[in-house]
Amino acid sequence: MLALEGFGFEPPAGFRTEEVTVGLRFGLPGAGPGPSFMLQSKAARTGAKFEELVQETMVELAQTVGKLKNLTNNEITFTDGGKGAVLAYDFPTHAGELRQYFVMRLEKGRLCNITLTIPTASLTETNATNFMKAITSLKATS
Repeated sequence: MLALEGFGFEPPAGFRTEEVTVGLRFGLPGAGPGPSFMLQSKAARTGAKFEELVQETMVELAQTVGKLKNLTNNEITFTDGGKGAVLAYDFPTHAGELRQYFVMRLEKGRLCNITLTIPTASLTETNATNFMKAITSLKATS
C-alpha cells in the first residue's frame, strides 16, 4: 500500500516507487502567496556527478524561470553531516517578488530536491532560521 495524505493506492505487483513529490504550504487557502515547500525524490541520472546536476539545474532555472535574478549557488551541510547545494534566486510575480531556495542532495543514486518559496517581503531572520532548520533536517534513510 502506497500511502498518500488522505489516500492509499495498491499498485499492481512488480511496480516500485520511482519518484515522489510532496507539497507543503503555510497559511490559509486563498490567503495569497505564502511560504511553501516542495520535496521531490527521484533516481539521479546514471553516472552523473553531483556538480554536473547542480550546474544543469542552474541552467534550467535560468532558462525557465521568467525574470530570474540574483542566482547564487552555495554548499549546504545537513544535520547528519551530508553535503548538498542550495541555489537561491528572486523572481517577480503578479502578487509581488518571491525568493526561492532550491536545495539538492545526492545519496546512493537518488536525488532529493527541496524547493522553498517565500514572498520576499515576508522573509525575516526568524522564519529564515526556522526554514533552514527544516531544510537541513533532510537525511538519507537506507
